[in-house]
Amino acid sequence: MTSCPADSTIARVRRFNRFYTRILGLLDRHILDSPFSLTEARVLFEIANTRGCTATKLIELLEIDPGYLSRMLKKFEKQNLIFKEKSASDGRFHFLHLTRKGRDVLAKLNESADRQIAKLIGSLSGDRQAALVKSMARIEAVLSGQPDSSIDSSVTIRTHRPGDIGYVAYQHGVLYAKEYGFDLTFDYYVARGLVEFLENYDSVTDRLWLAEYDGQIVGSIAIVGRGGNTAQLRWFLVEPGFRGRGVGRRLMAEAMNFCRERQFAKVFLWTFDALHAARHLYQSFGFQLTDRKEHDVWGRHLVEERWDLDLGRA
Repeated sequence: MTSCPADSTIARVRRFNRFYTRILGLLDRHILDSPFSLTEARVLFEIANTRGCTATKLIELLEIDPGYLSRMLKKFEKQNLIFKEKSASDGRFHFLHLTRKGRDVLAKLNESADRQIAKLIGSLSGDRQAALVKSMARIEAVLSGQPDSSIDSSVTIRTHRPGDIGYVAYQHGVLYAKEYGFDLTFDYYVARGLVEFLENYDSVTDRLWLAEYDGQIVGSIAIVGRGGNTAQLRWFLVEPGFRGRGVGRRLMAEAMNFCRERQFAKVFLWTFDALHAARHLYQSFGFQLTDRKEHDVWGRHLVEERWDLDLGRA
């Protein structure tokens, strides 16, 4: 589903574009410290690394003007940086290759570019450099429509600490209002349960875990001891941008390992029938649907479900 971006969003993207274009302009003039522009260096790079590289492929890859590329390739040939090889299957096409001189020139360009990038970000701390790289990966993933693989390896799971409880309540209130239309009575329900969790907290039987990415809480899950070797799984949530990446499964694994370590015999949870992905995950961990009740709650008409897991049989 697409939506028309707000004027403020468009203005912010244009501001970033102007800033980054200025950075690229500085790089173009100074980073390579050579007679080659960034575009020329990129063409040499693609010729070296693109299998079966042709002028047509370069136009598609770089979205470059055909006339400009033609003049550039003629200059490279004159400088003995590239040579052409006629295609055996189609004489209309010529494959492009770097000469030995071309490979030497590209190696020096890469070394120079590496030095200048190091100079550009060298004043940043290690944490800020890492944040910069993560931000670049997120922008690339969002605009390309591809998953950001850096997320998967960078999400950490930890137990709760001061300040987390309020944020977990906030996340639940915002997300369930947005995705399911819950009203303020759900905020009260979640907040009251979390307050009770803190009031009665016992580290032997109770635990709250948070999934964290780049200092941001992106998921949660809890186990609350209910007496009689029984525990309840509560407050399971994964932010939309982090779903489908195994974060929920990692949180579930932490919770279930804790239950086994504490030798709980049974674990139960309450959910509702619209949470399809969560229900599938519960089922994959051995939970079984044991009860359903239909009623009006949190401003909606819901079918609540109880799921149980017998750890003695799991």
